[in-house]
Amino acid sequence: MNARQQHTGRWWRAALVAWALAGAACDNVATGDVKVTMSGGDGTQRGLPDTLFEDGWSIQFTRYLVSLGDFTLTSVSGEVHTSHRHVLVDVQKGDVPLTELKGLPPGRWDVGFRLSPPREETELADGQVSADDVAMMRERGFSYFVEGRAVKAGVGVLTFRMGFPVDARMQDCINGVDGTRGIIVPESSVAEAEVTIHAEHMFYDRLGTHQGVKLRFDAIAATAEAGVITPERLASQQLTDLRDAEGQELRDADGKPVVYLPGAYDVKTLQEFITQSIVDQAHLNGGGVCTVAR
Repeated sequence: MNARQQHTGRWWRAALVAWALAGAACDNVATGDVKVTMSGGDGTQRGLPDTLFEDGWSIQFTRYLVSLGDFTLTSVSGEVHTSHRHVLVDVQKGDVPLTELKGLPPGRWDVGFRLSPPREETELADGQVSADDVAMMRERGFSYFVEGRAVKAGVGVLTFRMGFPVDARMQDCINGVDGTRGIIVPESSVAEAEVTIHAEHMFYDRLGTHQGVKLRFDAIAATAEAGVITPERLASQQLTDLRDAEGQELRDADGKPVVYLPGAYDVKTLQEFITQSIVDQAHLNGGGVCTVAR
């Protein structure tokens, strides 16, 4: 072998080594993970005090069941990672781990998930919900089911067992921590993503906005039968003709008619109004709102 051949051979060996090292470096690019939890915060766990309500009621939940899953992350380049786990949890009992997505390239990712009634493959949160809960919610098409009691000085105590048929995809979520879109997956570390339930949405008196809303319960309370509020009774309360427990026009403490503002939504009963109001009560990392896609 002459000198030129030896030089060429050395060049090719060096190139092969460089390519091998480059390939190994690509294989070893640092990735990150995302840990997803769910929380109802103080609203579901400690309740809502009478100071929040226009009409002096306070609310304490004993159960707050939520059925959700299909947590999805989408990168700016269009790469998609989805956990197909679907769970039924009781956020009144405390924060609940939902799922983990591992080995993600670092960077910004959009966040999405789905609220929908339990499926055949829906998993139960340990010690929180039962097979009977799943069967009831699946049969009635509920993705939310809440139980608890409402108290008002001078009126008394009412109990409620209310379920709501929501089936909606939450997407393009804003991060409640810093107001940016989605989350940042760090290199060689773990990002936290919390689906946060805002229970107060259930008592809003207007739709289509989070601004200027007031929390009310008198219209809900007026539907109670033998001290119990149910979805069927909520459906009996017409938005254009709200009535109190005695069948008279429902008025506030100042004697003015109580009004619920549906905005652009075609809802006719109080049950339909509340169902629409809670569609977007699931936020990202506290107060980050999501876009609703049916």
